[in-house]
Amino acid sequence: MKYFFKILVAFAYVASLSSCGHQAAPQSEAHADEPEKVNSIYYWRTVFDLDSAETAFLQEHDIKRIYLRMFDVVPEHDFLNGVTDVVPNATTQFISPIPDGVEIVPVTYITIEALREMAGYESAMAPLIVERMLAMCSYNECGKINELQLDCDWTGTTKDSYNKLCGAVKDLLHEKGISLSITIRLHQLRETPPPADCGVLMLYNTGSLKNPSTGNSILSYDVVETYVKPTEYPMPLDYAYPIFSWGVKFADNKFVSIVPYGSREISGNEYIRNERPNIYTILGVKELVEQKIGKPARGNILYHLDYSQFKNYTDDEISKILSY
Repeated sequence: MKYFFKILVAFAYVASLSSCGHQAAPQSEAHADEPEKVNSIYYWRTVFDLDSAETAFLQEHDIKRIYLRMFDVVPEHDFLNGVTDVVPNATTQFISPIPDGVEIVPVTYITIEALREMAGYESAMAPLIVERMLAMCSYNECGKINELQLDCDWTGTTKDSYNKLCGAVKDLLHEKGISLSITIRLHQLRETPPPADCGVLMLYNTGSLKNPSTGNSILSYDVVETYVKPTEYPMPLDYAYPIFSWGVKFADNKFVSIVPYGSREISGNEYIRNERPNIYTILGVKELVEQKIGKPARGNILYHLDYSQFKNYTDDEISKILSY
């Protein structure tokens, strides 16, 4: 038996700060109209604090939707009592107000380990996740929430549990007139998607990060091409493209850690593989995906909002990525 006392306390505390503040709409009204296509971007830091360059970037590129990571769901081991709880972790703190005219889509990342621990208890976990996310949105004045997103790198052995969780979350959200979206990784394209209203195909982190022979683990046209085949995917898809970079440190041809882009070799047996997808690769992947699967249902998405990263691309290059 799993113990959920800690997560119940954590979720209840945040939920008590403020009511969700959302008016329930009939499901037919919530999903009847075709969605308007807009430019979007992810925000994947633990502190929501926009500087002037990032605010200007949103305005320059008419970005109207931010997929904002709220917290992770992870297992927590209590070795003293010999139990494992599933708890929220790395909760985002809000410093900046939400920009005017920008819709927030709250996102939570669920680790594979947490998914395994909640097996058999998905229906109990669903309301805890939903209410915590909506309570955070209300407390931090994120505006009207039309969509909530779950992010999980589920596999064949955890698919059943994730399907149950998504189904329970979707039912709860539809009662509130809110849609559920999920992230889709390339290897998941071959599977029937979990129950959700729409998905985001993550066209980044496509390669094996820890493999020393990988050319670029962030984005590779050749890797994407092996997964993307002509298909009518069974749910509407949008596409997320990378505008970030990093260095991957190896020692004796074994992965050590992710380091800042531009880092250099430290000693004879250590080296850094610096990775940044160039605009030609991004646009090539974009053309490939649109040819094989189709245009985005609601628009393209950048990953992610960080001046230190997007400054490496020109405004014209960003506009070409976002175009649909």
